Amino acid sequence: MTTENIPNEEGKKNWPETVKVAPPTKKPENQGFFKNARVGIKLLIIGILSLILLIPIPILLHFIDERDSTAEAAKREIYELWGEEQCVIGPMLHIPANSSSKLPDIYILPEELNIQGNVVSEKRSRGIYDAMVYTADLDLDGTFVTTFLPEDSLSQYNLEKTEILVSLNDIRGLTDNVTFNFNGKDYKMKVCKDKQLGTTLHCTVPMSEIQEGEPVQYSTKLMFRGSEKLNFMPLGNVTEVNLTSNCASPSFQGNSLPITRTVSDTGFTATWKTLAINRDFEQKVYVWDMYSYYDGYNEDYYKYNKENICCKSNNEFGVELKVPVLQYQQTTRSIKYAYLFIFLTFATVFFVEQHHRTKIHPIQYLLIGIALIMFYTLLLSFCEHIPFLWAYIIAMLMTNSLITAYLAGILKIRKTALLVGLLLTVLYIFIYILLQLETYALLTGSIGLFVILAILMYASQKVKWYQQE
Repeated sequence: MTTENIPNEEGKKNWPETVKVAPPTKKPENQGFFKNARVGIKLLIIGILSLILLIPIPILLHFIDERDSTAEAAKREIYELWGEEQCVIGPMLHIPANSSSKLPDIYILPEELNIQGNVVSEKRSRGIYDAMVYTADLDLDGTFVTTFLPEDSLSQYNLEKTEILVSLNDIRGLTDNVTFNFNGKDYKMKVCKDKQLGTTLHCTVPMSEIQEGEPVQYSTKLMFRGSEKLNFMPLGNVTEVNLTSNCASPSFQGNSLPITRTVSDTGFTATWKTLAINRDFEQKVYVWDMYSYYDGYNEDYYKYNKENICCKSNNEFGVELKVPVLQYQQTTRSIKYAYLFIFLTFATVFFVEQHHRTKIHPIQYLLIGIALIMFYTLLLSFCEHIPFLWAYIIAMLMTNSLITAYLAGILKIRKTALLVGLLLTVLYIFIYILLQLETYALLTGSIGLFVILAILMYASQKVKWYQQE
């Protein structure tokens, strides 16, 4: 047997190798289902994170209330040292009843009451908090027209103790002695305690020199300090008040608004004029604020008409010299839009994630949400020291810069990260506009939300929610 055709070991090496072909594998039918389920689970996790991030919102609101209370406490300390809110009540003729009489005292109001004055306001600070205080210089003049008491009640009143009363909320605010000119004679006023009006200025005047029905001239000057509010009572049958002030942010309030007023950057001027028919009491008053007076006399007072009962809070008018500080109110309003920031930011990041096929971990979503919450603490911190607009801009730039830089590091696409930052900036500007609007806030907000919804609906069309890879 020949061996020529039998290849040796070296020849075997040159033989072609057998190619092994793997059998075709069948794609599991449920693989697409699990991929779609992952998107749903991701959305569920994002929704849960959004709800978790809303938990700090009530804490922030409570913290703002505490800061506001601290600011009010600081103001109260200034007011107590400088002088409280003032209300000028007077002048009036007070005829006291005898101690044995069950009749009430009589307070006769002036026929005319004219008040001219200048109010100089200034800011006082306690720490980082400001309060508005003022010094008032008022000239009061007018006339009294008296009517004598009926003969059957003369014995129950002590006419010899008839006096002029002028009341202020806080007598401690007076900066000079008060002299009252009545019927051409000067009388020095002293502090007394009236059983209804409390601490007042008074001086005794002789009723014997007054003729029934004849007008009696009077005048006086009041110089005092007060805080934030200055009010007046329309005691005259005709009451006219003319005020000038350097305060550029007045708030006119009370039962009567000025008939003329001008407000500028250097201050304001205002004129009030009220008549007896504009108020709910007559020229003779028996009771001042009946419900604040002691109950032992109420039964007797019910015998008299309601027109002889004066409720001070229902009739006073004046001006509030405001410090234009609304940072706590504006911060509170901005926090109410926190859920919108969180939802839209997470939605934007989710669409970017799906578009670029980049996986962003839920922890990274959480960190972005915490940065959004930090915006409000930054806003509150800055607005206590600088104007709200600048505080808002600084907090916005810090928050946007942080989120944009973080997304750039995650996505590795700087252009997309900058686009997300730009969208956030537009949203912050939109919310700030809403904060400044009052009348049109609802209309503007509704239109803005409609536009945002349209953008989200358009962006959602680009996502292949049921794509199987």
